[in-house]
Amino acid sequence: MAEQIVDAEQTVEIPLFPTRTNILVVDDRPDGLLALEAVLSCEKYNLFKAASGQEAVEYALFNDFAVILLDVQMPELDGFETAKLIRQNYRSKGTPIIFVTAISKEIRHINQGYESGAVDYIFKPFDPFILKTKVGIFVDLFEKNLLLKRQSSLLRQIEAKESERQITEIKQEGLRNYSHLADAIPHAIVKIKSSGKIAYFNQRWLDYTGFKADIDWKELIYFKDRRKLLALWLRMREQNTKPFEIELRLRCSNDGLYRWHLVKLVPEIKNGENIDWIASCTDIDNIKRAEEAFKELSYDLNRSNKELEEYAYVASHDLKEPLHVISSFVHLLERRLQPKLDKQDEQYLIFIKDSVGQSQRLIKDLLEYSRIGKKKSFEAVNIVLVLTEVLSNLKTIIEEADAEIVYESMPKITANYLEMVQLFQNLIVNAIKYRGKRLPQIEITAKSEGDLWLFAIKDNGIGIDIQFKDRIFDMFQRLHPKTEYSGTGIGLAICKKIVESHGGKIWVDSSLNQGATFYFSLKKDL
Repeated sequence: MAEQIVDAEQTVEIPLFPTRTNILVVDDRPDGLLALEAVLSCEKYNLFKAASGQEAVEYALFNDFAVILLDVQMPELDGFETAKLIRQNYRSKGTPIIFVTAISKEIRHINQGYESGAVDYIFKPFDPFILKTKVGIFVDLFEKNLLLKRQSSLLRQIEAKESERQITEIKQEGLRNYSHLADAIPHAIVKIKSSGKIAYFNQRWLDYTGFKADIDWKELIYFKDRRKLLALWLRMREQNTKPFEIELRLRCSNDGLYRWHLVKLVPEIKNGENIDWIASCTDIDNIKRAEEAFKELSYDLNRSNKELEEYAYVASHDLKEPLHVISSFVHLLERRLQPKLDKQDEQYLIFIKDSVGQSQRLIKDLLEYSRIGKKKSFEAVNIVLVLTEVLSNLKTIIEEADAEIVYESMPKITANYLEMVQLFQNLIVNAIKYRGKRLPQIEITAKSEGDLWLFAIKDNGIGIDIQFKDRIFDMFQRLHPKTEYSGTGIGLAICKKIVESHGGKIWVDSSLNQGATFYFSLKKDL
């Protein structure tokens, strides 16, 4: 059955509906499929047979069916789940589904079938005449709907013919302008239809890929990236009004090598529906290579830092023993030669002992610094207990300096206990050491800020020049000569490393002769 469109130039014959109508029958049992085929087999019908729910869903993705006969009891995907998946496909969302079953005869199963999108429910053994009649009704409706669609299409074609003639020249001019604009852009531009076919490409795409009409454009994509593209394509079909971005490697026709491109796909919408996708392909190969080089450099730096820390630990550890030997023999010499030593000799021995002591303190601090950040356990730490231990450790120097140390209620945090003791101890010792002429007054506070605790240790000491407030946390940085204030210049560096290994930051607010406040933040829960 066909109709003709007649004009002065040509006669076109258009079929109103296909010679055979598609019907899908689904049953995991071969005898079930055979029974349905025996009843429905005829020249008018084109039977598709699916032995599983998954196979039925795949058939429905790419074919139009007048009706689907679906078994309920199937492994993996049962009939209800299969029906829901079929309904989600735009092609088959309106296709009638008849459930055919010998088991699920309860009312709740029947209701579930209708909720899944069924139009009818037939129990086995079925009456062939009734089944064939019901299928015939849906086939007749399908063909009539198809006839109406084709007739409507014919009418639209006839009505639009004159309008198309009038706007053809305007469209051609617009396409020429579009083409010129696209060719002027230094990016590859491709227009992809919803079917996956390329409808347009600019000169940059042609120059780079050497694309030809008989080539599947997906072959130009690096094989490891095609799976990623397929996943994106499925998302695009589900969310067809949303732009997408993806990084792919595209083959260059000149050398056959693949280069990274950032592909941005923007839907071309007409009458509220997506009809095409416009893809812009920007070469980012140099950027990707730079990122990979940076990652490799970061890896090398981390490895180098680890090796340096291990070297510092081993070197410091190995230096302790000879220094201990030197110190012991100096004391032996001092005791043996004491009656014979003049003032100059005594001064020499004092210099030696001071140097050995300074070296031992430096090695101790280096060992402590190298240990920070290594694998350690975290636990619930009560800062009150930490401060109690710190004040006990520093009892002698606190009494000698007549220092006053006060603190408010302190929180519990997740941290390494020993490192917390070291952190507070270093900062308190620092506050006592740089006290100036006034008696030291040190105040310790803590307050909650989001997922952090902000601690402050405030003193009334000599303060720090603002220009040095960042430098003081670096290794071996000293603002005063050793003759004025002893130390190795590592204490604050140790504090910084402890705080950062606990996910926090440390800084100081100070000015000369106005005291200093050291702030540091620690995460409440690591």
